[in-house]
This record gives sequence, C-alpha cells and structure tokens, in this order.
Amino acid sequence: MEQQTKTIDPAKMFAAIDVGTTKIVALVGYKDEKGNIAILGKSNVPSEGVWSGAVTHIATATQSIAQAIKEASEEAGFFPDKVVVGVAGKHIHTLPYGVQKNRENQDEAITEEEVEQWRNEARNICFGADEEIINIVAQNYVIDGQPFINPVGNSGRHIDANYQVVLGKINALTQLRKCVQNAGVSIIEDGLYLEPLASSDAVLSEDEKKRGVALIDMGGGTTDIAIFKNGALCHTEIVPFGGNLITKDIEQAFSISNTTAEEIKVKYGNAVRSNCTNQVLDLSNGYATPQSQIHVSSLAGVIQARVEEILDSAAYIIGTSGYIKGLEAGIVVTGGGSKLQNFEQLLSYKIPTLSTRKGYPVNKIVYSNAGFFNDPIYSTAIGLLMKSCKAWETINKVPEKIEVEPEAQETDAETKTKESKRPWWTVVTDKLKEKLTDIVTDEEY
Repeated sequence: MEQQTKTIDPAKMFAAIDVGTTKIVALVGYKDEKGNIAILGKSNVPSEGVWSGAVTHIATATQSIAQAIKEASEEAGFFPDKVVVGVAGKHIHTLPYGVQKNRENQDEAITEEEVEQWRNEARNICFGADEEIINIVAQNYVIDGQPFINPVGNSGRHIDANYQVVLGKINALTQLRKCVQNAGVSIIEDGLYLEPLASSDAVLSEDEKKRGVALIDMGGGTTDIAIFKNGALCHTEIVPFGGNLITKDIEQAFSISNTTAEEIKVKYGNAVRSNCTNQVLDLSNGYATPQSQIHVSSLAGVIQARVEEILDSAAYIIGTSGYIKGLEAGIVVTGGGSKLQNFEQLLSYKIPTLSTRKGYPVNKIVYSNAGFFNDPIYSTAIGLLMKSCKAWETINKVPEKIEVEPEAQETDAETKTKESKRPWWTVVTDKLKEKLTDIVTDEEY
C-alpha cells in the first residue's frame, strides 16, 4: 500500500471522518484512472467524548479524532487538511420547503446555475434562532405540472422546486467543528453531511430509491431512518439510541465490564432468543469479570428486549411517514447493530409487509484488501468519502474548452464556380484592381 501511495499526488486526495458514539473512522481516497473511489488510508479507533451522535467532551473527542487522522495518514502517507464530516444526533431534524418560479424565457433550457439559485432560496426557511442549516436536499422539481428529479436541460415556464432542509443545533455543531479543527484539519464548505444520507449513498441502488425504500442504519449512538421514493429523499428521522444501549443493558444485567459486554455482544449476540441454543459462555477464561458463566439464550433475551424497542421506534416512523405502502424495494438495514444474528428476522416480524435485506458498502469503493469494507459498520464512512469525492471534483473542475471550428478553405473549383455566378462587370472590375495594386507595389519596392 505504501508503494502505491507514493505515485499519488496529494492534491488529488480527499478525506472524510465519521464521528460516531462507539468508533471514529477516518478515510483517505482518490479517484483512480477508471473513475472509481480508491481508498489509500483508513482507521477505526474507539470514540471518547461522544454520546448519541453529539460531542459531550471536546478534549477527549478531539484526541479520538486526532488518533483516527494519525492512523489513516500513516497508511496513506498523507491526510488532506479539508474534510467532510458526518452529523447525527437527536438535535437534528428536517423541514420541507418549496420554491415557486416563473421563468422569463420558457423555451431556454434550465441550467445548473438556475437550479443552484432555487436551492439557495430554500435558505429562507424559518427555523429556530439556536439552529443552523446543515444540508438542503432536493426532493423533486415540477415543470409545468410534470415531475422531474433533475430539471437541468429541460425547459418550461412554471417551476415548483421541493426540498428537505436539514437543521441542527448551533451549539452541537460548533462543538463538532472545534473538535475537528483542534485535531488539525478543517471542514470544507458545506462539508457537514447528515449520516443517514451518507449511508444511503453507500448502500442503496438508484433502482431501490426509485421504487421506494426505507433505510435503517443502526449505529452505536443513534438509529437513523431515511425513506426514498421516485429517486428522492422523502423523509428522514433519527432515533436517539442504538447499539451502545444494548451493550449497557448487557453490562448491567450480568454485572460485567462494558468492554466484556461489547465483546460478547459482537461475538455471540442474537436478536431472537428463541433461535438460541443452550450454549453456556465461560467468562472465567479470558474475561476480566467476576461473572463466571452466561447462557447465550439469557444474553439474547437482554439483547432482544432493547432491539425490539429500537425497531418499534423505527417501525412507527416508517408507518407514520405516509410512504409505507409505496416502499416496493422494502427495507435495507445497515450499521453495526444490523450485524446481530437474526436482526433481519426480528425486523420482518415487526414490519411483515416489507422485504428486508442487509446493506454493504463494499461495491462503492476500491481497496487493496477487497473484503475489508464488506462490513455494514463502514456504510456511513464510505458514504461520507463519496460526498468528499464530489466536493473535490467540484472544487477542481476544469472548465470545458470551447472548440472553435476553423474556417473552411475554398477549393479552386469552388472559387471558379462562385466567380462564374457573379455578374461579368464585377469580375472585370476586381481583376483591374488587382493589376493596379501589383503595379503600385512594384514601384514602391
């Protein structure tokens, strides 16, 4: 890997940081010659000072972010000083906003500049004095009554542009920015990106978004829901708890350390107790805990109770969104919580009318170890890197060269044909002028 990065210009690299409750992932990548996003450096370090997606202690969170940057930089050989960072937490919410426009020239094609102007008008939305806009996500555009996902290149007079505006608390976002800056890098303009959007970019197909799909991303501190229909985001909401509460439940139920609780959850965790065997875990060997034995079925009972609570909240959000009947592609689950055994089975029990599959981000990137990112815990980080790649392309966009066609040279035959069509007196006059010019030139020199 080190040998490969030596040939990559650092100016072509981009980076992203997923600041989670249980882990912080930093990624460095570039666009290879085939147009794929290739990862040069990665890190996955324990997160400190973050709870339910929000920074609770700036100093410790800064240390965790700095460590993640350091490890990713060591593998890549470089870490860009501008990054994209994911945001989540119970302080995040969205509001719809519509822009109506009548265009002066309805026959002219709609340009990207026009669309960007409409998008910026969504910043006029009313929101709390303690909030700020994080993202403005286009839902759809209606041109003279006809819906479009992307209006660029089409023409028309009356435009309805519909957006979802993502809002967050200023204090929480300021603390996140401080941690990133104190760790030695800064967030690019518009570089805060809603984590469920990032995860959906990494694991959902365009076909699923068109047919209708709900994404459930169960992370350590939050469970994020994003619903798509007709290719556009329709609804997003964040449940303010996730896998870390499952670990806490295990810790308290069996009087074991948080570290041991996390280890046995990852290794033996099952979301459906009835599917468990009578296996007994021997904690006297390899685990620093006074507890000697735990039945796997008892462990699953604790896990199932909390997972059911989380999935009940997700099911309620999906059911009351108004889109559940249009979700032809069903539900896609991702994130670390989805790795629990029989997680999808329990979800199918909660929402029996929809199909379920697990989402992996591995197909969106290239890495030397092809299977490393075949893991739902990296969905958000990969989506953030994809967002960073788009930002890099926008900043480094090369203006298109306008090719000017050379003037066509007339052949002798074409010249003679043109002259034959001219009146005889103009031909005689022009030839006389040429003779006189030649005489004057010869006399001067």
